[in-house]
This record gives sequence, C-alpha cells and structure tokens, in this order.
Amino acid sequence: MSKTYDTVVGVLSERFNIAPETVTPASTFDDLALDSLTLLELVDALTDSLGVEITDDELAEMSGLPDIVAKLQEKGLAV
Repeated sequence: MSKTYDTVVGVLSERFNIAPETVTPASTFDDLALDSLTLLELVDALTDSLGVEITDDELAEMSGLPDIVAKLQEKGLAV
C-alpha cells in the first residue's frame, strides 16, 4: 500500500471509528457505510490533516477509496 492510502485509512479509523482491517484498497463508500454527509466530513478531515483539498465537484465523481487516494496523489500529496 502507499503512504497516501495508509494516511486515508488512518483518518477513517480515527475520525469515523472504522476498523482498519475492514478497509481494503478497493473499498467503495458503500462498503464503508459512508453516506454523503460523512463523505463531506471525511474530505474536511483530510483537508485538516493533510492540507490538500478535494472539492465537492471532485467528490461527486468518486465512488470509493481508490478515487480519494488517486486524487490526493494527483494533487501532489507526498506522505
């Protein structure tokens, strides 16, 4: 796994009490039981933690963890 993936899983675990072992690199938002409000909270938490913003329009095009990780890496996140 990438460091970006590990960071996102860490935020999911810490902020949303999602057990890291239940998250896979292919997890969808439905798999993680993340509704639209929780997704907005996740994006805010990632912005706070990582300093990289995902816009609402970008989020609307995403369906799961691979999309978030790819977008963060595309924006130059190097954690």
